[in-house]
Amino acid sequence: MVLKQPEMTVVDKVTLISGATGGLGQAVSLVFHEAGARIVLIGTRREPLETLAGTFDPNRTLPVAANLIELVEAERVVTTTLERFGRVDILLNLAGGFAGGQPVSQSPTDELNRMLDINLRTTYNLSRAAVKPMMAQKWGRIINTGSRDSLRGRANYSAYAISKAAVLRLTESMAAEVQDYGITVNAILPGTIDTEANRQSIPNADFSKWIKPATIAQTLLFLAGENTAINGAAIPLYGQS
Repeated sequence: MVLKQPEMTVVDKVTLISGATGGLGQAVSLVFHEAGARIVLIGTRREPLETLAGTFDPNRTLPVAANLIELVEAERVVTTTLERFGRVDILLNLAGGFAGGQPVSQSPTDELNRMLDINLRTTYNLSRAAVKPMMAQKWGRIINTGSRDSLRGRANYSAYAISKAAVLRLTESMAAEVQDYGITVNAILPGTIDTEANRQSIPNADFSKWIKPATIAQTLLFLAGENTAINGAAIPLYGQS
């Protein structure tokens, strides 16, 4: 007996990609566009979004500038998407940031709030808004971005670790909430990603050991498919880092 494999196609699936103009976001946007998805490119600045959107099929691409730290802005993204494409199928929460290097006793006063804003609240707000049409249509995929620090905190990076650990708790809670609606919610845990920004910040590193954005994009493509067996998971993507 030959078992039928779940389809992994994202053709015509309406895919929201936050952090779309970042080093990872650009690679993911390219892979999903080439796979046939309709993509909604989300970032804080309109000009780079429109530049990126200009490299794709305009009939399948929508750039939306928004500050996802504000719930009303996340809801506007989803409303704009529904007005253009009529559905929300896949949400890739790639927006985020990194800070640290000092112990708690010496960390900047606003560092924890800043990490919670850009890593947790952006993910929470957009997930909250996007999951509603997914529940109505009884199908959806949400994939969040955690970190190795989600699992174990390092000295001098407490605020970052706290924000990324919170993303995992959000992933697990939402996965349990929506599993009866044909929706899966998972998280990836990348190691050091081979982006230009990371190369500039750590110029003496061995870049060959870092995880490639295109490799991460292929994992996201798999998780966005029809396989419903993976739900509430935290998937390490460390490369050799």
